[in-house]
Amino acid sequence: MANIVTALKALGKKFNTSQTEPSGETVSEVIQSMTTNFNIGASVTAIALTTSGGAVTGGTATLSDGTSVTITVTDAT
Repeated sequence: MANIVTALKALGKKFNTSQTEPSGETVSEVIQSMTTNFNIGASVTAIALTTSGGAVTGGTATLSDGTSVTITVTDAT
């Protein structure tokens, strides 16, 4: 779950004009932080993640305005 939270925080930072990372330790806390504190024009309403061998490899986030963005996961090791 930590990888998902990290990926979601990176996504939130990318769409936040101040380039600050959203707070929270769980997926729902990070999403709440983004919708409450960031003026990103749309909020995340759904996330579909792709996994391979138990690791999150990417996915898609659907936004409240009907658009979607690709979630890209990079290896930080």
